[in-house]
Amino acid sequence: MIHITNGDNANRYLKQVGIEGQFQAWQDVLHHGPITAETNLNKITEYRSQFLAEFFCIALSDIKAKFNKRDQALLSLAPEDEVVLWLTPELFDCLIGLQFLAWFNSSHLRKKNLKVIMVPDHLPPKEHDSEHIQRYFQTRFTPAPAFYKLANQVWQALILPSDQRSIALKKCLALEFKYWPSLKLAITRFLEETPSAPELSRTQWQILDILLIKPLSLAQLFGENQQLEEIPFMGDLSFWCTLEMMRELVDIDTQECILHQERMFYHLHQVSLSEQGMKVITGDGYLT
Repeated sequence: MIHITNGDNANRYLKQVGIEGQFQAWQDVLHHGPITAETNLNKITEYRSQFLAEFFCIALSDIKAKFNKRDQALLSLAPEDEVVLWLTPELFDCLIGLQFLAWFNSSHLRKKNLKVIMVPDHLPPKEHDSEHIQRYFQTRFTPAPAFYKLANQVWQALILPSDQRSIALKKCLALEFKYWPSLKLAITRFLEETPSAPELSRTQWQILDILLIKPLSLAQLFGENQQLEEIPFMGDLSFWCTLEMMRELVDIDTQECILHQERMFYHLHQVSLSEQGMKVITGDGYLT
């Protein structure tokens, strides 16, 4: 049995609470950057590695090493092996789930051997203990054809060119989501996070709105933004990347790149609304 999760923290937690089997994180942040229609794992790795390395300022070799580990684990599965996909309600997980299912449908693996677990919290969970997680593990189910159909319809819209994707995803909101309820909210949140240029994303607008009240430390700003999310999905590194791209709209009291710093750095440095940011908020400025 192999468990597919959203990251290494989830894997460590599931091991700690006694879930048995192999564990593999999907290791991608699909709400950033282009999404390929490819279902070949090696091609997905090549397509996404370059973007992620540049976006997160991480060595390309490190990104590829993580992806290659994932690819080898999945490509070595036998048709009879049981695969368990853990899904939480957050956008991050829903996108991973869609891409995984697109790959799984194209693989040689048997559909009857795929089990899905829907957990109503993050992994590691904030509001559920190990006993709850063990109970959720017992609820794993074999997806119905309608589940696969829904996932495929949303996935086909997601991989369209950006000028077509938004319209197609909005049409998907009229589908029946009873087999994957959290997916509808995730689609809505994805649309808010990926508007057509030069419009700001919801996260960027939230940052400006927060700073309109008062300057905050970087750590405080991240926390305030998380509080504005119905279901928080963005990790701190994603948030710092988003903020770095907003330097025209915000004033950070250091010119040093805020990515990959020590924890204390984010408590010591402050960010405030810039003059241009204030103009955008009040409607007197233009987005470029």
